[in-house]
Amino acid sequence: MASSPALLSRESAAAGTSDELLVTWQDPETRRYHAVGLLSRTHDDLYRFRYLDEASNVAGFRPFLGFSDLERDYASPHLFPLFAERVLDEARPDRVTLYEALDLVATAGPMEFLARSGGRRAGDCIQLLPTPSVADGQTSCVFLVHGVRHIPGAADAVDQLEPGQALALQPEPDNPIDPDAVLVTQDGTRLGWVPNPLLGYVRAVMSSGDARLTVVRANPRELGHHMRLLVRIEGTLPDGFATAWRADLAQPA
Repeated sequence: MASSPALLSRESAAAGTSDELLVTWQDPETRRYHAVGLLSRTHDDLYRFRYLDEASNVAGFRPFLGFSDLERDYASPHLFPLFAERVLDEARPDRVTLYEALDLVATAGPMEFLARSGGRRAGDCIQLLPTPSVADGQTSCVFLVHGVRHIPGAADAVDQLEPGQALALQPEPDNPIDPDAVLVTQDGTRLGWVPNPLLGYVRAVMSSGDARLTVVRANPRELGHHMRLLVRIEGTLPDGFATAWRADLAQPA
């Protein structure tokens, strides 16, 4: 199974929340994403960031600007600049269009926006991902499919998709970058891939035998290749899976 540590926190595993986001870094050479940190918002609106233990083992990774200490637990009453600059300006004329493309209500906050959009910026290697919702063994997660532009014919196929349409998950053991890769397909047509840091979670849901993947939004090309396809996975997690991953998040207070 792919290593996808720390996806389910003590809070999100119990209730499911966009108030906790996985911060990933893309290796500019291999193009593979690695989970390196966790951004969260507490119930009293305090923002926190800390690196995951495995960040120090990711080859080529260097601490983010403003977060130089891999061991420190950072806290602030305001969203840290590194992440705040990735939130859509309320004055942007295309704000309504982009929120609709991400299936967000107009009142969605910055953490909700980052969870859906990924917080990508041209020229850097950071992407944020939602932590899955888990309750009584049932789970769900909404995410943007990666790599649509890299598959011939995928863009045309996405143009034909409708919200609620069923998709499929297909392991790709011959993938040259990651043998644990999982394709998103529709009637055998390859559309893209599950984000690498979510692979362990998605494969765990697949192992339960009742994984369901559906289209949330199939967006027009003018919004950019990375926002083409928003999907939702639902299903059951194996016994003990959430507990094991919560343990991966354990850090001194």
